[in-house]
Amino acid sequence: MKKGCYNPVERAADIETVVCRGGLRKYYRFRPARFYGGIATGDCLGCCLRCLFCWSWDNVIRADQRGVFHSPEQV
Repeated sequence: MKKGCYNPVERAADIETVVCRGGLRKYYRFRPARFYGGIATGDCLGCCLRCLFCWSWDNVIRADQRGVFHSPEQV
C-alpha cells in the first residue's frame, strides 16, 4: 500500500486498543427512543471510518478521551 493511504483494517486494529479492554467496551451515551414501542440505544465508540459527513466526528477522533467502559451486563 502506498504511503499516506488510508487503511480501515489497520485503523480498526488501532481503535480496538482504545475502545476495548478485556470484556469491556467504551460507550459515550445511552438514550431512549420511542421507535418500536420504546427502545434503548447505547452509543459506543470505535468507528474506524473517516466519513466526510460524520455526525459524530468529535467522538470518532477523540475516542481515547471520551466515554466510559461498561461490561455487557451493565449495558
